[in-house]
Amino acid sequence: MAQARERTLAEVSPTYPHADWVSLEYGGVPVGNLVEIFELEKEFHRRILETSLAEERKAQYREIYERVHILKKRDADEAMDHGGFDRLVLTFRRELASKSVLDVGCGSGLFLATVARLLHHGELWGLDTSRINTNDRERPFQFLQEDITNFTVPRHFEVVFSHQVFEHIAPADSVTHLRSIHAALVDGGTFIVCLPNRYWGPQDITRIVDNTFRGRVAAQGSHLNESSYGEMIPLLAANGFRRIRTVVPFGAFIPPVRGIRVKPLINRTLERSAALRALSNLIATKKRPIFKNPIMLVCEKAE
Repeated sequence: MAQARERTLAEVSPTYPHADWVSLEYGGVPVGNLVEIFELEKEFHRRILETSLAEERKAQYREIYERVHILKKRDADEAMDHGGFDRLVLTFRRELASKSVLDVGCGSGLFLATVARLLHHGELWGLDTSRINTNDRERPFQFLQEDITNFTVPRHFEVVFSHQVFEHIAPADSVTHLRSIHAALVDGGTFIVCLPNRYWGPQDITRIVDNTFRGRVAAQGSHLNESSYGEMIPLLAANGFRRIRTVVPFGAFIPPVRGIRVKPLINRTLERSAALRALSNLIATKKRPIFKNPIMLVCEKAE
């Protein structure tokens, strides 16, 4: 491990040409650490997709995230600044305000803390596989440490929120995961799910191989299930969700339209057309597209 951490950019650049970009974006995580994370996650990715037993996959999830956390030396939530969480909460204000909320895969709980700070709210709960570091008395929410692929909670919620979680769930566990979320909601409750769009991937540690976000390389790390609007919408519909809508493109950055919900017709059209995807990718900074067509879906539990 120590030897991997000492590897320089010059030594890894032929195989991982974008490692320096990703190092900067991860707050200075050493390039050698990033390479080791990629190698660990790539092997995890291969093994878990070949594992047929759910209990074995559960142990594999737990093992990889404990090992990667040590190498990153930071909470995953810190990759998004507090301003980003403010924007996320305000984007979904209409669904979250005055409601009880369960955040599945809550990480350090920064999203729930932001809800508590910005909105009048109901009871807030977070659920994650790993124990979070904050003291119980310091948290504005209750915390459950439990497997997020197959879970039960002691009460029902008006809103279940999932941000950058579903892509970490193996395809073999995705239906079980969605059924757990469905069961946690009150009838007519709201499920909000946000995840990367695979057509603008990869968006995990595989970025050290290709950080252009143009879908040229499949995710090979902890993102086991980067998806698309065309795939997520029928999956949600088949597992008890209806009235599936999305945020207006760039709406999170435009306060007057944040609360508008529309059918994801534009998003699906972009996915289906290679020409339109190429055109959207021309709007870029540092050769990376500004608009990555993120999956942001709001749906309702069917009664």
